[in-house]
Amino acid sequence: MALALRHDRSFSRQMVPSILGVLILAAATLMPGRAWSETPQPGRPIGSFAPILEKVIPAVVTIRIVGETYKQIEFLPPQAKGENDALQKETFRAGGSGVIVDAGNGYILTNNHVIENATRIEVGLSDGRRMLARLVGRDIGTDVAVIKVEETNLPSITVGNSDDVRVGDVIMAVGNPFGLEGTATLGIVSALMRNEVGHEAFEDFMQIDAQINPGNSGGALVNIKGELVGINTAVAGGPDRNVGIGFAIPINMAKVVKGELVAHGRMRRGSLGLLVEDLAPESAPASMIGPKRGAVITRIVPNSPGEKAGLKPGDIVVAIGAKPVRGAAEYTTRVVTLPIDAPAQLTLFVDGAKAQRQLKVAEVAALPAERILSNDAGSISGAVLGDILPGNPLYGDVRGTQVLKVSDNTKASHAGFRAGDVIVGIDGMNVRSTDDLVRALDRTGMQYRVRLVRDGIPGWIRSTR
Repeated sequence: MALALRHDRSFSRQMVPSILGVLILAAATLMPGRAWSETPQPGRPIGSFAPILEKVIPAVVTIRIVGETYKQIEFLPPQAKGENDALQKETFRAGGSGVIVDAGNGYILTNNHVIENATRIEVGLSDGRRMLARLVGRDIGTDVAVIKVEETNLPSITVGNSDDVRVGDVIMAVGNPFGLEGTATLGIVSALMRNEVGHEAFEDFMQIDAQINPGNSGGALVNIKGELVGINTAVAGGPDRNVGIGFAIPINMAKVVKGELVAHGRMRRGSLGLLVEDLAPESAPASMIGPKRGAVITRIVPNSPGEKAGLKPGDIVVAIGAKPVRGAAEYTTRVVTLPIDAPAQLTLFVDGAKAQRQLKVAEVAALPAERILSNDAGSISGAVLGDILPGNPLYGDVRGTQVLKVSDNTKASHAGFRAGDVIVGIDGMNVRSTDDLVRALDRTGMQYRVRLVRDGIPGWIRSTR
């Protein structure tokens, strides 16, 4: 599924002055004559969410950052001069929301894209206090970040269980859209387990219809008890419109990432040593009842938990724990968001029969299959490419195919490609794997641009056939 997504960076450079206020949508038609959690009292309207939001809003903070990022540049061939002189940084201002989830230690959950490339982070509370925060850690793959403030007497929020959320549940999104602090909107959970949205590498989004806009990212998604069940992250529709489809990270996933970031400063990527692909419905065993969906094991890393459990290529994973696995993307997200050493209960089809296997999540390195492109690939010919797999430091941080080696006196070496480059696109087409790259090359003309990331610097190489 391809969706145009929007988050705070599009809003950041024209942020309007913050205005304290709360916009509460009426819900009387959903439950006439009674508030969700309120006992009628003299002078209090029935059918109001105000008692809930009075507790939630103080725990939702405004985040403003100043940051620096590299401008995109053209990476020049080896014989050209002045490439390093072209490196330039630009300063920007951005903002979003965050949620105080540990008042005693000053920990605040937000999105990675809210604080990405920040050199200064400022947090604002609804009571008017302003303070600087430091980055504890961030995870690009799930778009979760943790910041910390050294402040006492902080408000907090009750953290719920996102596994209990159902489609149709009433929820409220609280944040700071367009700098309007303390804004609340109402809606329902429209869908669960959205994992092909295209926002980040590892997705298990809750889809919501509560209005969220630029500035809402990192804010709270709460249920009708006022419990935090998600972190608002993105909207569909592109930068110029909102089609009423929003996405939030389930709080259970965010809690795992937070624990890793606080304990280790990074998200350690778990693995079972299984490489998988989507199950083709026609290949499903006859004994599979219901939807013919799952993740087929294609390769097993030696000495991994998967090999030790006796799994083999062709086995089909259909669930991890209580959650279904409907394809390769869902399998990957389920595994990488389990803590290292955590148990993973797999439901599989082995030789056509349903089976259970108990494995333990580990840090496993999988070596990519090397691929050399033919001369038909033009300027990339001679580069040895490989997918970014578990164990690669870039796994989950950059989506693309990596240049593993570049042979001397090849078209790739003359064009300026280097080992370590990550190819992320061809002209306007995104590249997420080596297969994607080959398909994109088939659709190019005689001249094209290869978009890549080199040592964290984005740029491109002019290429020809």
